[in-house]
Amino acid sequence: MSAQTVPSTHTSWRTSATYYRILKHLRSILFYGLMILAVVWAIAPLFWVFISSIKPDAETYSFEQTIFPRNPTLENYVTLFRVTRFSQWMRNSAVLSTVTTIGVIGFSAMAAYAMSRFRYRGFELFGKMTLIAYMMPPIVLVVPLFFILYKMHLVNSMVGLTLVYVGTRLPVGLWMLRSYFQGIPIELEEAAMVDGATRFQAFYKVILPQALPGMIATGIFVFSVTWQEYLFASILIFSASKQTLSAGVASFLSEDWIYSWGVLMAAGVMISLPLVLFYIFLQRYLIAGWGGGGLKG
Repeated sequence: MSAQTVPSTHTSWRTSATYYRILKHLRSILFYGLMILAVVWAIAPLFWVFISSIKPDAETYSFEQTIFPRNPTLENYVTLFRVTRFSQWMRNSAVLSTVTTIGVIGFSAMAAYAMSRFRYRGFELFGKMTLIAYMMPPIVLVVPLFFILYKMHLVNSMVGLTLVYVGTRLPVGLWMLRSYFQGIPIELEEAAMVDGATRFQAFYKVILPQALPGMIATGIFVFSVTWQEYLFASILIFSASKQTLSAGVASFLSEDWIYSWGVLMAAGVMISLPLVLFYIFLQRYLIAGWGGGGLKG
């Protein structure tokens, strides 16, 4: 009886192991398949925009559409920079995005450090209010901000638009960096102050390097949101020479007329390309920043 039971148990165990191995492989195939579909779903519109930007308008408006252009050309890009103020709009957006990102990270880092290290009544309420301020729809803020800037003689001014961008991005920057500063052990700066460093030196030489991934992530978010912002730029800026990318490219469109689909797609590629390069450049610093500050104290 026992002699027959052992082979049966062994066979059952081997069957179960094979079943779980097959199930594991099926789960992996399903997981990677879904990931591939998600990537294709995200990349497909960008791919179509790029392909359309190198198609002549004759092919774009043709009844028989093809995925790849029959006669690829860069004429749309040449027309984009020759006919429009695209280079000037790109320069304005680059300056606004860079200054806004630096300002938001600088102010948010100091405020987040104070809120994570000091315990004062009202700090928690202030932190929640900042998040509520960011959740408020921007369209609600347009009229009050317009009158404030008008009283300050900053309407149709790059300085005024920069102040609006910094003010509206500060809440989310503060909220993101606060969580990073709270996760940094306080013993690191205490050890630095025991060695003779002041609190500011401990903040600058120990805490900021530890929070580098958080600041880079915040910077990527603030830069990308500011680079693509349309509402405030279209209302607070009147001059074509001071316009930003989104508001400037919107002038290509109207209710019943488009200057050129090819030129419009070329503008879409040129707007997206700096963001992609910006992320690729900062990604290595984002990864290298983990734990770097603890070694530099």
